[in-house]
Amino acid sequence: MRAMLPVVEVAALTGAAVRTVRLHASSGRYSAERMPGMGGSEYRISLDSLPADAQARYWREQIKAPTAAEQRARLEALNLEEQLARQVAREAGIRRREDPIEPLPLNPAEWREARERWERLPRSMRDEAERRAQALRRLDALLKSDRPKMEAFATAATEAGESTSTVRRWAKKVKNQRPADWPLLLASDYGCQGAPEAELHPDAWDYIRSEWLVQSKPTLTAVCRRAQREAGRRGWGELPSIKTIKRRIDKEIPNTVVVLMREGEDALERLYPAQERDYSTLPVHGLWVSDGRKADLFTVFPDGEVRRPLLMFWLDVRSRKALGWAVGKTENTPLVRSSLRDAMTRSKALPREFLLDNGRAYASKEITGGQPNRYRFKVNEDDMPGVTTLLNIDVVWATPGHGQAKPIESFWRTISETDKRAEFAGAYCGADPLDKPEEFDPKKAVPLAAYLAAVTEDIEAYNARGHRGDSMDGRSPGDVYDELMKSAVVRTPTAEQIRLCMLTAENKMLDADHGVTVLGNRYWTEALAKLPSRGPFTARYDPDDASTPVAVYDGDRFLCEAALYVKSGFRDQEAAKSHQRSRNAFKKATKVQAKALADQAEAGRWDAPRGPMPIAPQAGDAPSQGARVAELVTPKRRGVSPSPEQQASEDYAIAGRLGAAVRAKRAREEEENEGWDRRAAGAR
Repeated sequence: MRAMLPVVEVAALTGAAVRTVRLHASSGRYSAERMPGMGGSEYRISLDSLPADAQARYWREQIKAPTAAEQRARLEALNLEEQLARQVAREAGIRRREDPIEPLPLNPAEWREARERWERLPRSMRDEAERRAQALRRLDALLKSDRPKMEAFATAATEAGESTSTVRRWAKKVKNQRPADWPLLLASDYGCQGAPEAELHPDAWDYIRSEWLVQSKPTLTAVCRRAQREAGRRGWGELPSIKTIKRRIDKEIPNTVVVLMREGEDALERLYPAQERDYSTLPVHGLWVSDGRKADLFTVFPDGEVRRPLLMFWLDVRSRKALGWAVGKTENTPLVRSSLRDAMTRSKALPREFLLDNGRAYASKEITGGQPNRYRFKVNEDDMPGVTTLLNIDVVWATPGHGQAKPIESFWRTISETDKRAEFAGAYCGADPLDKPEEFDPKKAVPLAAYLAAVTEDIEAYNARGHRGDSMDGRSPGDVYDELMKSAVVRTPTAEQIRLCMLTAENKMLDADHGVTVLGNRYWTEALAKLPSRGPFTARYDPDDASTPVAVYDGDRFLCEAALYVKSGFRDQEAAKSHQRSRNAFKKATKVQAKALADQAEAGRWDAPRGPMPIAPQAGDAPSQGARVAELVTPKRRGVSPSPEQQASEDYAIAGRLGAAVRAKRAREEEENEGWDRRAAGAR
């Protein structure tokens, strides 16, 4: 913005009278404008139209500061013309450029940076830097021998085959530096820039990047060919060579970005080192891990079906010992229960935590009901508790699609070698279609029993073989397991807990007759009929044996076991009579209990006798005692419920004792009333 000064200020800068300044302004010698002012209008004169001396004096006043450095900074900020800036500096008595600062030796950070650049240089460039440093050492020796400075530089340049100016430039770079650091400084920028790269139009560069950085991973040659065709249509000019473009990609785009955009996030994760876990922090049976794997060979199941078996294993994470396993056709909930039962039976232990896969078999409510997972974020209070919840075992869910999160993944290499045995030739189908051997034929499937025998043999060998894992010290899983078990405190499962693993669980509503129907079979016991509601309740049953009683739970609280209600022949008279007797006994026992409760309620009422008011008891009369009423108590039972005949007999005995107590209470009341009547008659 142009500075406009009043007449008085211009007169002070030029040393002229105010009237003279006004005449110069009105005559046009000074560039001026009339503007409103005090008492009228006055001139405002442009600073640029004043003599150079006056302008210099004005700017000298503007840059005044306590220090020369601040004045110099203000003068540079004004961005004046070169001639005017020099005059202002002379008027202010300052130098426009600071005195050069003597360089200091490299500090530790600068030395490390220079050393890193040195390490990245090729051998030829290092040798050149050493040659230059050797020339400067020769120059230093000549200067110390009292040679004239000019002669010393000339001699050193001649011996090095360089010009004197070049040697002077080298000497300036290493001034005040340690001789040992001279090669680092002389090579720090030598050859780093290289030859100037061929020009590449910015739009062409953007096109190449967008076409090459895709997960379909096209070759750079194909992308550059398409870019060349686009360059002809869009006027990008001639493209450089493919090698030049590749060098620019390597220089400007980090490899991590290339991997992410061309290979995906999983490939990027592989560039980051895996987490190292300390297994010694785990106690034995502190954490079990489980997973399933489909075998790479075909077997013949006992039912004649030919298919690849699925193995499900349980391992103790601390010792890596294989605790138990089971085989099935698919990964499902019954296979999880069966394999867990095998692990609990063999180890005679219960872990504190499970590390499980996120598959539906493990995440089903029968296994992990009552605990959150990726499919069940919120647990409702009325959810059916699973086996792990009833066994008080916490579940840790592995990261989906991340095999490193499950230590059992490396164990599968042992099982995969079992599939490749020579005795299974022809049945082995390979890990994937590309790995399928030519001799494979489903008709050569091996019996399942033969394959399981081989798996058992290899598992025993695995447990006895040395392990190189963390905290194993080359010992076998079996040895580490046995040693840790000597001082371990382990929960031991009961027979009922082991049996629980074999039971399927379902939420069921009771029928109209308070029975429960499972797999088309009806189960009933008198304890179910006494329940005040029809559910829902959790029914746990053995799917392989319908004759086994069904255990009924209210959440995690055991209620009773209901026996199978067997159908009888349509004309089976004996079965009909037995059913009639059981029903009559059930009805009779219930009626006895109902009558006893009614009598108890009747005995509790107090009806005042008619006639004269009773006389208060005299001194010396024994006070009457309150009636003792027997209380109906139903004992808590766990296990198999009694038969209807036994239950009716027990209920009848309880009701009899209750009735006797009620009759005794009535007799005592009648005696007391007769005594009051006699005393009342005597008083009259």
